[in-house]
Amino acid sequence: MNMDFGFTEEQEKLRKEAREFFLNEMPEDFEPDVETMFSLTKEQTDFWMEFQRKTGEKGYLTPGWSRETGGLGLSPIEQGIVEEEWGHTGGSWPNFSGLHIAGPAVQVFGTDEQKKKFLPGIANGTAVWNQAFTEPEAGSDEANQQLRAVEDGDDYILNGQKTFITTYVKPDYIYTLARTADTEPKHRGISLFLVPGDAPGISYSAQGTMGFGTQVNIYYENVRVPKENLLGELNRGFYHAMAVFEFERSGTANPAFGKRSLEEFVQFCRETERNGKPLVEDPEIRKQLAQMAIDIEIQRLIAWEAVWRHSEREKLGPKPYDLSGFYNKIISTQHPETMMNIMGLYGQLRTGSKWAKFAGKIEQRWQKARSVHPAGTLEVNKIVLAGRGLGLPRVPAKFNKQIAESLKEKKK
Repeated sequence: MNMDFGFTEEQEKLRKEAREFFLNEMPEDFEPDVETMFSLTKEQTDFWMEFQRKTGEKGYLTPGWSRETGGLGLSPIEQGIVEEEWGHTGGSWPNFSGLHIAGPAVQVFGTDEQKKKFLPGIANGTAVWNQAFTEPEAGSDEANQQLRAVEDGDDYILNGQKTFITTYVKPDYIYTLARTADTEPKHRGISLFLVPGDAPGISYSAQGTMGFGTQVNIYYENVRVPKENLLGELNRGFYHAMAVFEFERSGTANPAFGKRSLEEFVQFCRETERNGKPLVEDPEIRKQLAQMAIDIEIQRLIAWEAVWRHSEREKLGPKPYDLSGFYNKIISTQHPETMMNIMGLYGQLRTGSKWAKFAGKIEQRWQKARSVHPAGTLEVNKIVLAGRGLGLPRVPAKFNKQIAESLKEKKK
Protein backbone atom coordinates (compact mmCIF):
# COMPACT_ATOMS: atom_id res chain seq x y z
CA MET A 1 0.00 0.00 0.00
CA ASN A 2 1.40 3.41 -1.01
CA MET A 3 1.32 6.43 1.26
CA ASP A 4 -1.18 9.07 0.11
CA PHE A 5 0.13 12.63 0.36
CA GLY A 6 -3.15 14.32 -0.59
CA PHE A 7 -5.48 16.21 1.75
CA THR A 8 -9.22 16.66 1.36
CA GLU A 9 -10.96 20.01 1.10
CA GLU A 10 -12.17 19.67 4.69
CA GLN A 11 -8.66 18.88 5.90
CA GLU A 12 -7.27 21.97 4.16
CA LYS A 13 -10.01 24.02 5.79
CA LEU A 14 -8.95 22.63 9.18
CA ARG A 15 -5.34 23.56 8.39
CA LYS A 16 -6.33 27.15 7.62
CA GLU A 17 -8.38 27.46 10.82
CA ALA A 18 -5.59 25.99 12.97
CA ARG A 19 -2.97 28.25 11.39
CA GLU A 20 -5.04 31.37 12.03
CA PHE A 21 -5.69 30.37 15.63
CA PHE A 22 -2.05 29.71 16.52
CA LEU A 23 -0.74 32.79 14.71
CA ASN A 24 -3.26 34.98 16.51
CA GLU A 25 -2.66 33.51 19.97
CA MET A 26 1.11 32.91 20.04
CA PRO A 27 3.36 36.02 19.99
CA GLU A 28 6.58 35.57 18.03
CA ASP A 29 8.81 36.69 20.89
CA PHE A 30 7.51 34.17 23.45
CA GLU A 31 10.12 31.46 24.06
CA PRO A 32 8.77 28.98 26.63
CA ASP A 33 11.17 26.24 25.60
CA VAL A 34 14.08 27.95 27.37
CA GLU A 35 12.28 28.52 30.66
CA THR A 36 10.98 26.58 33.66
CA MET A 37 8.95 27.20 36.79
CA PHE A 38 12.06 28.77 38.36
CA SER A 39 12.66 31.40 35.68
CA LEU A 40 9.30 32.30 34.13
CA THR A 41 7.98 35.70 35.13
CA LYS A 42 4.44 35.92 36.51
CA GLU A 43 3.36 37.55 33.24
CA GLN A 44 4.80 34.67 31.22
CA THR A 45 3.24 32.08 33.51
CA ASP A 46 -0.18 33.73 33.30
CA PHE A 47 0.08 33.94 29.52
CA TRP A 48 1.18 30.32 29.20
CA MET A 49 -1.68 28.99 31.29
CA GLU A 50 -4.22 31.18 29.49
CA PHE A 51 -2.90 30.09 26.11
CA GLN A 52 -3.13 26.45 27.18
CA ARG A 53 -6.71 26.99 28.36
CA LYS A 54 -7.71 28.69 25.07
CA THR A 55 -6.09 25.93 23.03
CA GLY A 56 -7.91 23.32 25.08
CA GLU A 57 -11.19 25.18 24.67
CA LYS A 58 -10.66 25.10 20.90
CA GLY A 59 -9.98 21.37 21.09
CA TYR A 60 -6.48 21.68 19.63
CA LEU A 61 -4.66 20.24 22.64
CA THR A 62 -6.16 16.80 22.04
CA PRO A 63 -7.69 16.84 18.54
CA GLY A 64 -7.32 13.08 18.12
CA TRP A 65 -8.90 12.12 21.44
CA SER A 66 -12.51 11.00 21.46
CA ARG A 67 -15.16 13.55 22.37
CA GLU A 68 -15.93 11.48 25.47
CA THR A 69 -12.41 12.14 26.76
CA GLY A 70 -12.41 15.85 25.86
CA GLY A 71 -11.03 15.75 22.32
CA LEU A 72 -12.45 16.52 18.88
CA GLY A 73 -12.54 12.93 17.63
CA LEU A 74 -10.41 13.80 14.60
CA SER A 75 -8.53 11.27 12.50
CA PRO A 76 -4.75 10.76 12.84
CA ILE A 77 -4.27 12.73 9.60
CA GLU A 78 -6.28 15.66 10.94
CA GLN A 79 -4.42 15.56 14.25
CA GLY A 80 -1.16 15.65 12.28
CA ILE A 81 -2.39 18.75 10.44
CA VAL A 82 -3.18 20.60 13.68
CA GLU A 83 0.19 19.67 15.18
CA GLU A 84 2.02 20.70 12.02
CA GLU A 85 0.44 24.15 12.05
CA TRP A 86 1.24 24.55 15.73
CA GLY A 87 4.86 23.64 15.07
CA HIS A 88 5.11 26.20 12.29
CA THR A 89 4.23 29.03 14.69
CA GLY A 90 7.47 28.25 16.52
CA GLY A 91 6.10 27.42 19.96
CA SER A 92 6.64 24.41 22.21
CA TRP A 93 3.76 22.14 23.09
CA PRO A 94 2.12 23.31 26.29
CA ASN A 95 1.91 20.53 28.87
CA PHE A 96 3.83 18.17 26.59
CA SER A 97 4.07 15.43 29.21
CA GLY A 98 0.33 15.46 29.82
CA LEU A 99 -0.69 15.56 26.17
CA HIS A 100 1.79 13.14 24.63
CA ILE A 101 2.81 10.83 27.47
CA ALA A 102 0.61 10.73 30.58
CA GLY A 103 -2.66 11.28 28.70
CA PRO A 104 -2.14 8.46 26.19
CA ALA A 105 -0.89 6.20 29.00
CA VAL A 106 -4.06 6.78 31.03
CA GLN A 107 -6.19 6.09 27.94
CA VAL A 108 -4.41 2.80 27.24
CA PHE A 109 -3.67 1.48 30.75
CA GLY A 110 -5.95 3.47 33.06
CA THR A 111 -9.11 2.33 34.81
CA ASP A 112 -12.45 3.98 34.03
CA GLU A 113 -12.15 5.97 37.25
CA GLN A 114 -8.66 7.19 36.32
CA LYS A 115 -9.83 8.25 32.88
CA LYS A 116 -12.70 10.27 34.35
CA LYS A 117 -10.42 11.86 36.94
CA PHE A 118 -7.33 12.75 34.89
CA LEU A 119 -8.19 13.11 31.19
CA PRO A 120 -10.56 16.14 31.28
CA GLY A 121 -7.94 18.40 32.89
CA ILE A 122 -5.37 17.48 30.24
CA ALA A 123 -7.82 18.02 27.39
CA ASN A 124 -9.18 21.38 28.56
CA GLY A 125 -5.79 22.78 29.52
CA THR A 126 -6.41 23.28 33.23
CA ALA A 127 -4.01 20.59 34.53
CA VAL A 128 -0.22 20.55 34.15
CA TRP A 129 1.74 17.30 34.17
CA ASN A 130 5.39 16.31 34.54
CA GLN A 131 7.06 13.16 33.36
CA ALA A 132 9.49 12.13 36.12
CA PHE A 133 11.61 9.21 34.89
CA THR A 134 15.20 10.48 34.93
CA GLU A 135 17.28 9.97 38.08
CA PRO A 136 20.95 10.55 38.92
CA GLU A 137 21.58 6.85 38.13
CA ALA A 138 18.77 6.30 35.60
CA GLY A 139 19.01 8.19 32.33
CA SER A 140 19.14 6.18 29.13
CA ASP A 141 19.29 3.14 31.43
CA GLU A 142 15.65 3.67 32.34
CA ALA A 143 15.40 0.35 34.14
CA ASN A 144 17.86 1.45 36.83
CA GLN A 145 15.16 3.23 38.84
CA GLN A 146 16.10 3.91 42.47
CA LEU A 147 13.06 5.87 43.65
CA ARG A 148 11.27 3.27 45.74
CA ALA A 149 7.56 2.70 46.34
CA VAL A 150 6.69 0.54 49.35
CA GLU A 151 3.17 -0.77 49.93
CA ASP A 152 1.59 0.44 53.17
CA GLY A 153 -2.10 -0.32 53.66
CA ASP A 154 -4.13 1.53 51.03
CA ASP A 155 -1.12 3.57 49.91
CA TYR A 156 2.36 3.35 48.50
CA ILE A 157 5.10 5.37 50.21
CA LEU A 158 7.61 6.90 47.78
CA ASN A 159 11.17 7.91 48.64
CA GLY A 160 13.86 9.08 46.23
CA GLN A 161 14.73 11.73 43.66
CA LYS A 162 14.08 12.65 40.05
CA THR A 163 16.30 15.02 38.10
CA PHE A 164 16.46 16.99 34.81
CA ILE A 165 12.69 17.52 34.86
CA THR A 166 11.33 20.17 32.50
CA THR A 167 8.25 22.06 33.62
CA TYR A 168 6.94 25.58 33.03
CA VAL A 169 4.82 25.79 36.15
CA LYS A 170 4.40 23.70 39.29
CA PRO A 171 2.70 20.48 38.16
CA ASP A 172 -0.70 19.31 39.25
CA TYR A 173 0.38 15.69 38.70
CA ILE A 174 3.65 13.86 38.19
CA TYR A 175 3.79 10.78 35.94
CA THR A 176 6.35 8.84 37.97
CA LEU A 177 8.29 5.61 37.58
CA ALA A 178 9.24 3.90 40.84
CA ARG A 179 10.76 0.60 41.89
CA THR A 180 8.25 -1.71 43.54
CA ALA A 181 10.26 -4.95 43.53
CA ASP A 182 13.90 -6.04 43.45
CA THR A 183 13.97 -8.32 40.44
CA GLU A 184 16.31 -9.55 37.74
CA PRO A 185 16.16 -8.22 35.11
CA LYS A 186 15.62 -4.81 36.71
CA HIS A 187 12.86 -3.62 34.40
CA ARG A 188 10.42 -6.23 35.74
CA GLY A 189 10.11 -4.56 39.15
CA ILE A 190 9.02 -1.04 38.15
CA SER A 191 5.56 0.53 38.39
CA LEU A 192 3.89 3.74 37.21
CA PHE A 193 2.23 6.18 39.61
CA LEU A 194 0.16 9.32 39.09
CA VAL A 195 1.42 11.49 41.94
CA PRO A 196 -0.22 14.80 42.98
CA GLY A 197 2.31 17.60 42.53
CA ASP A 198 1.44 19.12 45.91
CA ALA A 199 1.46 15.87 47.90
CA PRO A 200 3.02 16.21 51.38
CA GLY A 201 6.69 15.27 51.22
CA ILE A 202 7.31 16.48 47.65
CA SER A 203 9.78 19.35 47.17
CA TYR A 204 11.44 21.00 44.18
CA SER A 205 14.80 22.65 43.53
CA ALA A 206 16.36 24.40 40.54
CA GLN A 207 19.08 22.81 38.43
CA GLY A 208 20.95 24.96 35.91
CA THR A 209 21.84 23.58 32.47
CA MET A 210 23.69 24.91 29.43
CA GLY A 211 20.83 25.00 26.98
CA PHE A 212 17.63 23.83 28.63
CA GLY A 213 17.31 26.82 30.93
CA THR A 214 16.77 25.94 34.58
CA GLN A 215 15.45 22.42 35.04
CA VAL A 216 14.02 20.88 38.16
CA ASN A 217 14.92 18.27 40.75
CA ILE A 218 11.97 16.58 42.45
CA TYR A 219 12.42 15.02 45.89
CA TYR A 220 10.04 12.42 47.34
CA GLU A 221 10.25 12.06 51.12
CA ASN A 222 7.70 9.60 52.54
CA VAL A 223 5.17 10.67 49.91
CA ARG A 224 1.91 8.76 50.25
CA VAL A 225 0.19 7.85 47.00
CA PRO A 226 -3.16 6.01 47.10
CA LYS A 227 -3.27 2.63 45.40
CA GLU A 228 -5.91 3.89 42.99
CA ASN A 229 -3.16 6.09 41.50
CA LEU A 230 -1.15 3.07 40.39
CA LEU A 231 -1.36 3.10 36.58
CA GLY A 232 -1.62 -0.27 34.88
CA GLU A 233 -0.26 -3.47 36.37
CA LEU A 234 2.05 -3.63 39.37
CA ASN A 235 5.68 -4.23 38.32
CA ARG A 236 4.79 -3.69 34.64
CA GLY A 237 5.39 0.05 34.60
CA PHE A 238 8.54 -0.17 32.51
CA TYR A 239 6.69 -1.90 29.68
CA HIS A 240 3.81 0.57 29.90
CA ALA A 241 6.23 3.50 29.78
CA MET A 242 8.15 2.15 26.79
CA ALA A 243 4.92 1.61 24.87
CA VAL A 244 3.90 5.22 25.40
CA PHE A 245 7.34 6.54 24.38
CA GLU A 246 6.14 6.03 20.81
CA PHE A 247 3.85 9.02 21.31
CA GLU A 248 6.83 11.14 22.36
CA ARG A 249 9.03 10.10 19.46
CA SER A 250 6.49 10.78 16.70
CA GLY A 251 4.76 13.95 15.55
CA THR A 252 4.55 16.44 12.71
CA ALA A 253 5.30 19.55 14.79
CA ASN A 254 9.10 19.10 14.85
CA PRO A 255 9.74 19.35 11.10
CA ALA A 256 7.30 22.26 10.85
CA PHE A 257 9.21 24.10 13.56
CA GLY A 258 12.48 23.28 11.81
CA LYS A 259 11.17 24.57 8.50
CA ARG A 260 10.16 27.88 10.03
CA SER A 261 13.54 28.22 11.75
CA LEU A 262 15.34 27.53 8.48
CA GLU A 263 13.19 30.05 6.60
CA GLU A 264 14.17 32.71 9.16
CA PHE A 265 17.81 31.73 8.87
CA VAL A 266 17.79 31.89 5.06
CA GLN A 267 16.38 35.41 5.32
CA PHE A 268 19.29 36.30 7.63
CA CYS A 269 21.71 34.96 5.00
CA ARG A 270 20.05 37.13 2.35
CA GLU A 271 20.36 40.27 4.46
CA THR A 272 23.85 39.73 5.91
CA GLU A 273 26.95 40.43 3.83
CA ARG A 274 30.45 39.03 4.04
CA ASN A 275 33.24 40.36 1.82
CA GLY A 276 30.75 42.62 0.09
CA LYS A 277 28.28 39.87 -0.88
CA PRO A 278 25.20 38.38 0.82
CA LEU A 279 25.93 35.12 2.61
CA VAL A 280 23.37 33.37 0.47
CA GLU A 281 25.57 33.92 -2.62
CA ASP A 282 28.43 31.91 -1.13
CA PRO A 283 28.38 28.48 -2.88
CA GLU A 284 29.46 26.60 0.25
CA ILE A 285 26.77 28.27 2.38
CA ARG A 286 24.13 27.59 -0.29
CA LYS A 287 25.14 23.93 -0.19
CA GLN A 288 24.74 23.82 3.60
CA LEU A 289 21.35 25.57 3.45
CA ALA A 290 20.19 23.09 0.81
CA GLN A 291 21.29 20.14 2.95
CA MET A 292 19.36 21.46 5.94
CA ALA A 293 16.25 21.84 3.75
CA ILE A 294 16.67 18.24 2.56
CA ASP A 295 17.05 17.04 6.16
CA ILE A 296 13.84 18.76 7.22
CA GLU A 297 11.89 17.35 4.27
CA ILE A 298 13.08 13.83 5.14
CA GLN A 299 12.10 14.47 8.76
CA ARG A 300 8.64 15.59 7.63
CA LEU A 301 8.12 12.50 5.46
CA ILE A 302 9.16 10.17 8.29
CA ALA A 303 6.71 11.87 10.66
CA TRP A 304 3.87 11.68 8.16
CA GLU A 305 4.63 8.02 7.44
CA ALA A 306 3.91 7.23 11.09
CA VAL A 307 0.70 9.27 10.95
CA TRP A 308 -0.39 7.60 7.73
CA ARG A 309 0.28 4.11 9.06
CA HIS A 310 -1.78 4.94 12.11
CA SER A 311 -4.62 6.23 9.93
CA GLU A 312 -4.58 3.00 7.90
CA ARG A 313 -4.69 1.01 11.14
CA GLU A 314 -1.55 -0.81 10.12
CA LYS A 315 0.55 -2.51 12.72
CA LEU A 316 2.95 0.35 13.33
CA GLY A 317 5.83 -1.52 14.85
CA PRO A 318 8.85 0.37 16.07
CA LYS A 319 10.41 1.56 12.82
CA PRO A 320 8.59 4.84 11.99
CA TYR A 321 8.62 6.00 15.60
CA ASP A 322 12.22 5.04 16.35
CA LEU A 323 13.39 6.52 13.05
CA SER A 324 11.47 9.74 13.71
CA GLY A 325 13.02 10.19 17.16
CA PHE A 326 16.46 9.31 15.83
CA TYR A 327 16.24 11.80 12.97
CA ASN A 328 14.90 14.52 15.26
CA LYS A 329 18.02 14.15 17.40
CA ILE A 330 20.35 14.30 14.42
CA ILE A 331 18.77 17.52 13.17
CA SER A 332 18.63 19.14 16.60
CA THR A 333 22.36 18.44 16.94
CA GLN A 334 23.67 19.21 13.45
CA HIS A 335 21.57 22.17 12.34
CA PRO A 336 22.45 24.56 15.20
CA GLU A 337 26.12 23.66 14.64
CA THR A 338 25.83 24.51 10.94
CA MET A 339 24.02 27.77 11.64
CA MET A 340 26.58 28.78 14.26
CA ASN A 341 29.40 28.23 11.76
CA ILE A 342 27.66 30.25 9.05
CA MET A 343 26.90 33.13 11.41
CA GLY A 344 30.47 33.41 12.63
CA LEU A 345 30.84 35.65 15.68
CA TYR A 346 27.14 36.58 15.56
CA GLY A 347 26.37 32.96 16.38
CA GLN A 348 28.06 33.22 19.78
CA LEU A 349 25.90 36.08 21.04
CA ARG A 350 23.43 35.10 23.73
CA THR A 351 19.90 36.14 24.49
CA GLY A 352 19.98 39.62 26.01
CA SER A 353 22.73 41.04 23.79
CA LYS A 354 21.51 43.94 21.66
CA TRP A 355 23.67 42.62 18.80
CA ALA A 356 22.30 39.06 18.93
CA LYS A 357 20.49 37.83 15.84
CA PHE A 358 17.24 35.88 16.36
CA ALA A 359 17.31 37.08 20.00
CA GLY A 360 20.17 34.65 20.65
CA LYS A 361 18.07 31.60 19.76
CA ILE A 362 20.78 29.97 17.62
CA GLU A 363 23.34 30.06 20.43
CA GLN A 364 20.74 28.74 22.87
CA ARG A 365 19.78 25.87 20.54
CA TRP A 366 23.45 25.06 19.97
CA GLN A 367 23.96 24.70 23.72
CA LYS A 368 20.74 22.73 24.01
CA ALA A 369 22.00 20.36 21.31
CA ARG A 370 24.86 19.31 23.60
CA SER A 371 22.26 17.40 25.60
CA VAL A 372 19.79 15.46 23.46
CA HIS A 373 19.16 12.93 26.23
CA PRO A 374 15.33 13.00 26.51
CA ALA A 375 13.85 9.70 25.24
CA GLY A 376 17.36 8.25 25.07
CA THR A 377 20.67 9.58 23.80
CA LEU A 378 21.53 9.53 20.10
CA GLU A 379 23.73 6.48 20.66
CA VAL A 380 20.98 4.61 22.50
CA ASN A 381 18.54 5.46 19.70
CA LYS A 382 20.98 3.96 17.20
CA ILE A 383 21.06 0.73 19.20
CA VAL A 384 17.25 0.64 19.43
CA LEU A 385 16.83 1.35 15.72
CA ALA A 386 19.39 -1.30 14.80
CA GLY A 387 17.61 -3.93 16.89
CA ARG A 388 13.92 -3.07 16.61
CA GLY A 389 13.97 -1.37 13.23
CA LEU A 390 16.55 -3.40 11.28
CA GLY A 391 16.42 -6.68 13.19
CA LEU A 392 20.13 -6.71 13.97
CA PRO A 393 21.38 -8.77 16.93
CA ARG A 394 21.72 -7.13 20.32
CA VAL A 395 25.11 -6.18 21.73
CA PRO A 396 26.32 -9.13 23.85
CA ALA A 397 25.93 -8.55 27.57
CA LYS A 398 29.66 -9.08 28.17
CA PHE A 399 30.44 -6.04 25.99
CA ASN A 400 27.97 -3.91 27.92
CA LYS A 401 29.71 -4.99 31.13
CA GLN A 402 33.11 -4.10 29.68
CA ILE A 403 31.85 -0.65 28.65
CA ALA A 404 30.40 -0.03 32.13
CA GLU A 405 33.68 -1.02 33.79
CA SER A 406 35.61 1.23 31.41
CA LEU A 407 33.41 4.20 32.29
CA LYS A 408 33.93 3.58 36.00
CA GLU A 409 37.69 3.65 35.48
CA LYS A 410 37.45 6.99 33.66
CA LYS A 411 35.54 8.52 36.58
CA LYS A 412 38.32 7.65 39.04
